[in-house]
Amino acid sequence: MTIESAQQRAAKLAAAAQSLKRRSGRADAAFCLAFMTDGARAPHPERIVEALPKGSAIVLRDYDDPRRRARAANLKEICAERAVLLIVAGDAGLAEEIGADGVHIPSWMDAAAEIPSGMIKTVSCHGAADLARAAKASADIAFLAPAFATASHPDAPALGAERFRALARDARLPVIALGGVDETNAAGLAGPNVAGLGSIGAFLESA
Repeated sequence: MTIESAQQRAAKLAAAAQSLKRRSGRADAAFCLAFMTDGARAPHPERIVEALPKGSAIVLRDYDDPRRRARAANLKEICAERAVLLIVAGDAGLAEEIGADGVHIPSWMDAAAEIPSGMIKTVSCHGAADLARAAKASADIAFLAPAFATASHPDAPALGAERFRALARDARLPVIALGGVDETNAAGLAGPNVAGLGSIGAFLESA
């Protein structure tokens, strides 16, 4: 993927994410566009970060990467230069060590897990109970998934636009749409609390 093609993809997704945020009533959302790392599908996340517009976020997953600490430090440096937020998934200690902007709590962790003071807290959610736990745990943003069928979790039943909107409407925090979301279908998710979108594949040249 060239930097030009990455920037084009990111610009289209950013426009869709910003439209969702404008219609969400959630000006308090810390960001509206997020790239979720995936070492298999996107082995060079640095290229995506370099294409992201200011104020976007990258969520560093890749939990089993033996070079995760070094990659996190490198991404933090690039993110700082680009004014992009770096959210470290599943490791508050690593997030604090490298001076990340936040911590993401994946579904296998307790939503109430403590994170360093002043950091953004995002939580992975799949239904109403998860959203309630995230709000109770004072999360700043919930990633609600999968909105649509997704290559990342092919066996997970998609919520669909109507169900997604209903769940988000009743949430007590900003919701970022995740799972099969891109600039062609994001508008169908628009509604109260739907503050943006996150993706892996939509950022890639083949998407």
